[in-house]
Order: sequence, then C-alpha cells, then structure tokens
Amino acid sequence: MSKMKFNYLRLALIVLGLISCISGFSATLNFRHYSVNDGLANSTVYYIFQDSKDFIWIATESGVNRFDGNKFELFTMDNGLSDNEVLQIHEDSSGRIWFLTLNGKLSYFFNETFFNTTTDPWLKKSIGNGSLTSFYEDSLSRLWFSTNQNRLIQIDADRKIRIFSSSDHSLLNAFVTETPQKELIAFSEHSVFKLTREGFVRMPLKDFPSSPKAIFRDHERNKILFLSASGLMQYDGYTTKKAGDTQQKIPSVVSGLLMETNNTWIGTMGFGLIVYNNQSKLSEVHLKNLNISHILKDKQGNIWISTIGKGVYLLPYQRNFTRHITKSDGLSADAITSIAKTQDEILLGYSNGSLDILKGETVENILSQPPNNYDPVKKLYYQASSGSLWYASDNTLLKILSNGKRINLLNDPQWSRYALKSFSLNNKNSLAVALASGVYILKDEDTGQRAYSNLSSSSRVLGRAFAVHYDSDGNLWFSNIRGLHYLKGKNLIELYTKYPQLRHRITDIATLSDNTVLCSSYGFGIFVVKGGKLIKTITTSDGLPSNICKKLFVEGTNVWVVTGKGISKMSFQADIAKINNYDTEKGLLSNEINDIYVLKDTAYIASNTGLTIFKETASAKTTSLTPVIIRSVSVNNKLSSFEKIKHLSHRENNVSVTYISMDYANPKRVMYSYRTNLKEPWIETDEQTIEFSSLKPGRYNLEIRAKSMYTGWTNPTKIRLNIEQPLWMRWWFITLATAFVFFSLFLLMRKYYRVKQVKEKEKLVTKTRLISLEQQALQAMMNPHFIFNVMNSIQYFINTRDNAMANQVLTGFARLIRKNLDICNKSYISIEEEITYLGLYLSLEKLRFGEKMSYSITTHTDVDLANTYIPSMLLQPYVENAIWHGIMPMDDPGEIYVEIISAEDNLILTIRDNGIGINESLKSKSSDHISRGMQLTQQRIGLMNKISRSTMSISVSQQPTGGTIVTVTIPLKPFTHS
Repeated sequence: MSKMKFNYLRLALIVLGLISCISGFSATLNFRHYSVNDGLANSTVYYIFQDSKDFIWIATESGVNRFDGNKFELFTMDNGLSDNEVLQIHEDSSGRIWFLTLNGKLSYFFNETFFNTTTDPWLKKSIGNGSLTSFYEDSLSRLWFSTNQNRLIQIDADRKIRIFSSSDHSLLNAFVTETPQKELIAFSEHSVFKLTREGFVRMPLKDFPSSPKAIFRDHERNKILFLSASGLMQYDGYTTKKAGDTQQKIPSVVSGLLMETNNTWIGTMGFGLIVYNNQSKLSEVHLKNLNISHILKDKQGNIWISTIGKGVYLLPYQRNFTRHITKSDGLSADAITSIAKTQDEILLGYSNGSLDILKGETVENILSQPPNNYDPVKKLYYQASSGSLWYASDNTLLKILSNGKRINLLNDPQWSRYALKSFSLNNKNSLAVALASGVYILKDEDTGQRAYSNLSSSSRVLGRAFAVHYDSDGNLWFSNIRGLHYLKGKNLIELYTKYPQLRHRITDIATLSDNTVLCSSYGFGIFVVKGGKLIKTITTSDGLPSNICKKLFVEGTNVWVVTGKGISKMSFQADIAKINNYDTEKGLLSNEINDIYVLKDTAYIASNTGLTIFKETASAKTTSLTPVIIRSVSVNNKLSSFEKIKHLSHRENNVSVTYISMDYANPKRVMYSYRTNLKEPWIETDEQTIEFSSLKPGRYNLEIRAKSMYTGWTNPTKIRLNIEQPLWMRWWFITLATAFVFFSLFLLMRKYYRVKQVKEKEKLVTKTRLISLEQQALQAMMNPHFIFNVMNSIQYFINTRDNAMANQVLTGFARLIRKNLDICNKSYISIEEEITYLGLYLSLEKLRFGEKMSYSITTHTDVDLANTYIPSMLLQPYVENAIWHGIMPMDDPGEIYVEIISAEDNLILTIRDNGIGINESLKSKSSDHISRGMQLTQQRIGLMNKISRSTMSISVSQQPTGGTIVTVTIPLKPFTHS
C-alpha cells in the first residue's frame, strides 16, 4: 500500500514539473593511487606481479619496485638487474623471480640476490637481439620466454637452453601456455601453434586473440579465455566457443584482461578500464582515457592496474561489499546531507536543498534547487502509515502527501528564517520542531491538511534547540542550549540540573525498544539514560573513534552512530556496548559522514563525497592474510641467518627480528602478536620489528602471527632460537666445579682437622708427658710410709740378731728400688717385668705383715709374657690400694689375687682382694696417696686411648661376697710389640 502511495507521490511531482532528470548510473570505484611521490620508480609501469611470499613487484621504465603495502623498495642495474627497463616479472616453481627486459638479457632474483649474465654465465646463451615479452613454466618445469624477434627460448630443468624459430610462421610476441590436455601451445598474432616432435605446428582456428595481452589463463578453472573480434572466447585445446558478450564494442588495442566470477576487467590503451558485469551484461568505464598496461588480482582479491604515465591504481577488495555512487554516476550532487528509504527506493537530500530518488540502476531528481543555493536538507522521513514524505531543510518543513499535495508547515508571516534543526512525530499527530528560537509542539488538527501559520500560539519551550524526539510512550525528549529535558504529560523535567554532563550540546536523540534513551553529543560521546537516570557515558575510551557524535540510527538492537571519524555500530548486551567502527580504510568514501540509514545488514551512508552502500555481513567475512614473513634477523646489530641463530653463544644475546604480513587494502591496520614460549601469553604490537635485549641462555621458539581489519589471526610463523649457555653454566662444568669445590673444601677441612688433631695430639702428648712425669715422680719417690715401715722391719731383724731375715728384707728392698728406677722412665713394659715388679713389691709387704696378708699372681698359658706390653706401673697403684685400704683395716688375714689372661683379642688383668670393699673404704677418710695414683692412672689410660685410638678400660667394683675387684682390659694390639 505504501509503495503504491509513493508512486502516486512521484507522479504528482512529475506533473508539477519538479523532476529535472532521470538517468541510469554506474557505481564509482574508489581507487587508491600510487605515484613517484609514494616511492614508485617511474610513472610508466608495464607490469605488476605478486610473488609466492605475497610481495607485489612492479616493472617500470626505471627499474623494479618491491612493495609490501607500506614501502617501495627500488632495484636497478646497480643491484644486479640486466636492464633498468623491465617489461614483465614472473616466478618459477623454484622460487626464482625472472625479469623480462627490453634489451633481451635475462636476470632473476633468488634468496635476496640478483643473478644476471655476468654472475650466472649460463644465461649468456639466452641473449638475443630483441625484447623479452612473455613467460610460462610448463608441467615439465620447462621455462619458456617469448621475444619480439620471432624466437622462443626454452630452458629445461637441467639448464639446457633451446631456441625455437621459423621462417614459415611468426612466433613474434607469442603467448605460451598449456591446454587442459597438457599440450603446449603458443598464441601469436592471427595464429595458434602446438608443440610437437617436429617443433611448433600451426593449428586451424576460427577466432584469434586481438593481441597477446588479450589472453587470460584461468588457473583455478583451468581455462584459456581471450578477446577476439567475435567477443570473449574460451579455448578448450581444440576449438573456441563464446564465453560472454560485452554488448559493447571492445577497443582494438586491448592491453590487459582479467576474469572474475562476477566481472570481466579489460584494460585498453587510451580508453581506460572497462568493467563488464557477467550477470547484468552491462559495462562500465573507469580510469577514462588512461593507458592501461596490465591488470592483476592479488591473493586478497585486490585489483591492481598499471598504467603508462600515471603510475599504479589499487582497487581494494572492499569493493565486494561497498558500492559508491557520486555525481559522476548521475546524482544531483556529491554533498548528501540526509537520507531515508521507502520499501525499494532511497531518498537523498542535498546541501542545496535538492531531492533525489534512487531506485535500482536509475536516479530521479524530484526536487531541484539552484546549485549554488545553500539550504541543506536536515532530515527526510518517510511515514509508511500514510505514504507521506516529510522534508526538512534549514528554512522549510514540507509534508508531501500521497496524492501529491504539499503542505508547508512553517509559513508564519512573522518569521523570515527558522534555522530548523530537527523534527519528530508521535502516534497522536503531534509534531515537535527544534528551531533556533526553541522547541515548538504543533497539533495536526486537520489530519495534516493545513499549515501552521502562527507558531507563537503553539506550545513551546524557548531557548536555542538542537534535537527533538518522541519516545514510544509519547514523552518528548529535547535538548536546547541549557541541556537535556523531557516532557512527560505536562511535567517538564530538566535532567541537566541533576546530571551536569547533560548540559553539553546534544545533537540527536533516539530510544531503544526497552525505552533506553541515547543522546549523541558534540565532543563528549554518547549519554545513556534509563528511567530518568544517566547510567553510562560512551566515549573513545570505550571504542568510539571520536567523541564528536552527530546522528543516531536505531536498527533492531543495534545503534549506528555518525561520528567525526566515520561511523560506529553499537550492539548493546546488558548495558554493555560492543562497538565496531567503519571508515575509509574499511571502504567508505569519506570519514566525514552526514547521515545514515540502515536496513538489516545494509547501511546507506551519506557524505560530502557521495553515497556509500555498505554490506556489513559481507565485510565480516574473513579474507586471506599472508602468514608473517621474516625479512631479516640481526644478532648484536649484524645480519644473521636462520641456521646461525640456532647456535648462538651467550654473548650473542641481543636479537632483532624484522617481519611483515601484507594487507594491501588496509596496510595500517595490520596487528601482530608474538611469544617466545608456548606457555607464555601473546604480546600484541603494531611494530614490524621485535628487539630482544640481553636474552638469557636457553631455547626459544619464537612465534609471530598477524591479523588485519577483516581477518582473524594467521597461523604463526615459527623461528627456533638457541643461545648456548656459557662454559660456567654447562652441566659438566657445574659438575666439575662443584666436585672441585667440594674436594677443595674436603682438603681444607681435612687439613684443618689434621692441624687441629696435631695440635690436640700435641696437647695430649704434652699432658701425657706431664702425667707420665708426675707418675714417674710418684714412682721414683715411693711411699714414705712404706719405706719407713721397711726400714723399721730391717732394724727389728738386726736388733733381734736375725741377720738372715734382715739381709733378705734389705736385698728385696734394694731390688724393688732398682726396679722402680728402671721402669719409671718407660711408657710400656712387658707383662713379665710388671709381674716381677709386683712380686718384689708384694714380697716385701708380705715380709712386713707376715700372716696378715697373702698373695698370688697367675698368668694364662696363652699370654706371651715377654712380648706382650702394657703401660708401665699400671697395676701397682691398685695393688697398693687393695693392701692399705682393703686388707689392713680388717682384723682377719687378707688375700690378694692377681690374674692375667687373654680373652679373644683382649688382655684381661684382674686384681681381687677379700678386704672391706671399696664402698666401705670410701666411707673412711684416709690418705689420698693411693687415690692420687689411681686417678693419674685413669687419666693416663684416657689420654692413651685418644692418642692411639685404643679401647683400654679399667673398672673398679665391690664384690658381692666382700672385697674389691679391679679389671683392666687392654687390646692385644697395638701393645703386642713394643
């Protein structure tokens, strides 16, 4: 119904004579131009080629350029080219890039090095007089070069060169290729030749290419297509058939041909670029009057066009989802200020007040104004329910009914200018208008059949207004010079008094389905208001490209924002906005956008340079991006190789990696990320060089990946990097060093303890010597009491004239003193000597005490008395102690038993008496002479144990039947020998 009503509107406008023209249009292609000012070697460009690493090579009159999307590298004869004027560039399956030159001398580029007839002598055989004009590598890896001198050069895999030439037919500028049947053929002017055993044989063919450059080899579909006088033809190896009809006369000088699914691109000399739509069968001409030399479609889908004299043009792959329409395509002007849409037509308002309708491939101007007039269309609104068109310019507000009647809603005779900013309609026929003088609310009482002539009688809020908007509940939201208001019924609520941010200039107002109100501001982002509260401000920190926001358009749950730097799409989820930005690098004609209308996934964008129709879903499809290419690796500021960096010393730890991934459509939008270990997080950067300073020794697996505007992350490019550990960090060195340290510590500690032991031993020896001397002194001086008693006994025997007994005592005493003097200087004596000494001592004591005391000394037969040694004077102190402190205190006679036996590896010496016992003896207070001797003996034994590391021991204990037993245990070694 609405469509029919709008057709009535158009008919009415035609009848009124408002239509100035109806014309068809072709879309404008937004080419990017590269010239010598950008680094191109020369504006005369013959050929464009993309190599296996995705670099773009450009053949010019003054050398070749290698282009990475940002920088043009220049190579000339100084770098190794055989000629500066290069006509074509190609790459073979081995990775050699061949340069076809004007002077006919071949050269190629391999592993960053140029090779020519001087550096690679076998190329000399291929030198001819003419220029090289074509290249092909067949299925047998043979290379074919054609010339302009009726010669074909073949180079096989073994570098054997063969020249084909014939006087019967011309191979001039031949285009060599293979048929789908893998048969080698050569197209030349008005001829096709097939290679046989006899050479090239002419094949009968009805249609021939108009020129060698009018042939296209479709590798994907394995087709050979060419332009002929009959149109676009396909050759199957035997015959030709028509492949399409351009419905346009093709110029005779075709200089390039490119076939796509949707389009056929034809380059011409002097006529420009012809783009033939394979579906609509219509043709468009672009780059008019230019001399096109070559057309290339790269791996991303970008179209490259080389020209003679005008450099290179690039058509980014965004053409697949963007369409540009400008004045040159039939629009009334380029500066579009407002846009709206019916069901199948686009309404365009211009800065001079004109109005166009765009439908299909035609443009109709339905409201014309003088070109120099400045009355920009502020807003267009198509009211589907009534079929009416609302048209607002700076000083005009028209309602054009479906029957063609126009109502000028602003014609108050008291007003000369209105400076209209915006208007809004609600569902109750109320119209709110924002003017420079304020906000006015008009009632359409006659259902829109009359104009409002008296603004002063309407409801109004004075003050310079910027935007008005009715929400779904009929509340009026508006902004003026004071700030944001909303009118609910008769209540005017001034939100700016509560939220000072809302005092800023608000340029547009829109509401979401949940009554969330969005307000765009001029310089402060977007204010989000819900339930009368400011809940969020969205700015550049949230992802907006600019805080200057001019217009809003709500489409479903999405909000499109016209900003100062393109457009943004905001998708709200739980009050969180996900933002996608679009600008010229994403296919727009300009970043200076005036208005937008969105229907589903298609955005109609009005700018000062024309209309852009943008298909968002198509743009979201990922395009290919070349994996990261490592251009160079430097170690300590010196270029290195991939093999060398696998074995770096610990001093070679400053590594720099230069890399690139090429997105020719959006070179500045390529992002990179890298990591040196699988467990590490990715680090993002927009730089094309990574500097690693002071790397620690170890293995590094560097991974670098890239992504661009319309792509995901590429598969990472990997580099193995190994920095060897220094000598002192290697395991064997650490092991040896640790062993050396421990061994050194061991030696030092050993020396320390040895010195300590020596010192302690010296101390012990000294102490032992002192004790020995002390004991010797004790031994030497005898017990005075004992001597006195012996002398009394001798006197007694003399007085009683018992001369024999006196002599016997005196002789025994003399022998005891002599024996005592003999052994007091020895540390060790034999058991035999010890028994003799004890026998002398005990015999004298026996003579003194008579029957009061008896004794016995027994030895085991296994004991070697003469060769077994014990410490000297070991037993005498204990025997003396047994007599004086054990037997003498008794009234009854006492007995002393001395027994020497061997048990296992020990010598056991036992002294046993039947006296009062040691426990009773300790209770009495007697002379400490014997106790001192026993104490010295104990200390002496202890010191001997330390020095000789023996285990001699002395135990003294009370016997159960009375008396004391002393047990001395001595190891047979080391005392077996003196």
